[in-house]
Amino acid sequence: MKHNIGLKTVTFGVAAATLLAWQPAISTAQTIDVKIGYPTTADPQHDLALKLVSELKKRSNGRIQGRVFPTSQLGKIPRQVEGIQLGTQEVFLAPPGFLVGVNQAFQVTDAPALFADAKHGQRTITDPAFRTPFLKLAESKGIVGGNIWIYDGTSYGSTVAINKLADLRGLKIRVLATPMERAVPKMFGAAGVPIPFTEVVPALQRHVVDAARTSLVVMAGAKFHSICKFLTVTNDGYIAAGTWYSKVWLNKQPADIRKILLDTAKDLEGFAASNALSFVKVKTQEWRDKGATVTAFSAAEQKQYMDTIRPLGDKLLGAHKNPQVRKMYGLLKASAQRNAM
Repeated sequence: MKHNIGLKTVTFGVAAATLLAWQPAISTAQTIDVKIGYPTTADPQHDLALKLVSELKKRSNGRIQGRVFPTSQLGKIPRQVEGIQLGTQEVFLAPPGFLVGVNQAFQVTDAPALFADAKHGQRTITDPAFRTPFLKLAESKGIVGGNIWIYDGTSYGSTVAINKLADLRGLKIRVLATPMERAVPKMFGAAGVPIPFTEVVPALQRHVVDAARTSLVVMAGAKFHSICKFLTVTNDGYIAAGTWYSKVWLNKQPADIRKILLDTAKDLEGFAASNALSFVKVKTQEWRDKGATVTAFSAAEQKQYMDTIRPLGDKLLGAHKNPQVRKMYGLLKASAQRNAM
């Protein structure tokens, strides 16, 4: 009897040891939930989010399960930035300008008249000499940059025709609340009026502003063409966008998962930029189809326009009181010159 009891005890002990040895393997193989939030929808960021979900699942053999939350479903932009820092949100897709409150140097990609076109902009911002330090700007504040790419150039959506530079004089134009955004229209006698994006259409309807300066793709997605019957394409600046990971959350992941997350984001930079270019063509035609007049300045006036605003970069960024802003702007300018064709 004693012998049999001992045998059972040994057998049970082996089984228990086997179970304990097996448990860590179960833990590391558990699916990893990734919430991807962003303020837009049906646009290049949305497409990137879906592509990111698909690629992460494939590259991790199903261990990473992503979910997308467009149209600020996870909260307004400041709340999502906060969520990334705290680790309650894993991924945030947005232009780096929205992270200026975390690090002022993120504003350097707003420099006007620096890129010849979107492809030049893409070469410039993905040049390792700029890309690497730029994506690390917020790491000390809990945000890790995964990629950066050109979303679109800037345009004016307006309720009045803007066919020449003189047409800008006296207009009230919605801009972001940054010195650079306000300075551009001011150079031509217009007033830059900071208004949250969700309030722009009502502001246009009530004639609080006459126009908005932003991406034609974003404006089309938000149905601006129902109010703005004029679109003036200037491409005086190019809007960058990025994929931002929570450092707190990232550091909790196994090394192989962290590598998949960061490598996948970087590998999708080309897809995001190329897809964004195709969106510009489609959405420009959509403006026309909705009855808007799509125009641009004459070659002479476009040159005058660009020559007028180009010095703003050196004035507001190159001479910024923050040394990190000055440094990043210098790296961006050098990259732009190096990658010009």
